[in-house]
Amino acid sequence: MGVDPISMIAIGSAVAGLAGAGVNYMGSQTAAAGQRAAGQAQATTYEYQAEVAANNALIAKQNAAWTMAAGDVAASNKGLQTRAAVGTQKVQQGAAGIDVNTGSAATVRAGTESMGLLDAMTIRSNASRAAYGYDVKATSETAQAKLDRMAAGNAVTGANLQAQGTETAGVGSLLSGVSTVGGNWAKFQNVGGVPSAPSVNPVSTAATDPTYSNYGFGMT
Repeated sequence: MGVDPISMIAIGSAVAGLAGAGVNYMGSQTAAAGQRAAGQAQATTYEYQAEVAANNALIAKQNAAWTMAAGDVAASNKGLQTRAAVGTQKVQQGAAGIDVNTGSAATVRAGTESMGLLDAMTIRSNASRAAYGYDVKATSETAQAKLDRMAAGNAVTGANLQAQGTETAGVGSLLSGVSTVGGNWAKFQNVGGVPSAPSVNPVSTAATDPTYSNYGFGMT
């Protein structure tokens, strides 16, 4: 017994509906995988930026330490130069027969010492100011590294949530499609498909239809 064309169309429609639902579901899974991959890629970028910021913070801290050390050395060298200059002045004053302990001779040497001390303090102050700038940069870079790591974690979390939403929507679409196809198929079965045309028996018709006898048909 063959299948009538209408039933074939109904079966084909059901198969197409299921196939469409399956394609939509697979598409949602592919999209979810892409979302997760994009989130991971973004997280990798943030992690890299965090490492760069952390390295910059480390370099800034080292620069601050080196700047202070260099300032201390420069200030100490200035102190040595000042003492050397004062000693030279004292020797020259003594050689000239000047009383090195009183009067203008002592005042001159005191002035030289004061200027040398001021220079040393200026050197140290400049070094401290530069070191402070490096310390500020280190603090800023450290904070940026923390923010980048947080952003990396948020990127992964956000991508996973988005992917889960896409997957859930895909499952819902699949179930909805299957339900719709099943409902339509049930309706088709409930009505018994498409009824065939009623069969006609010429003999029985002739026996019961007065039209036949009126026109001379069926008269033997």
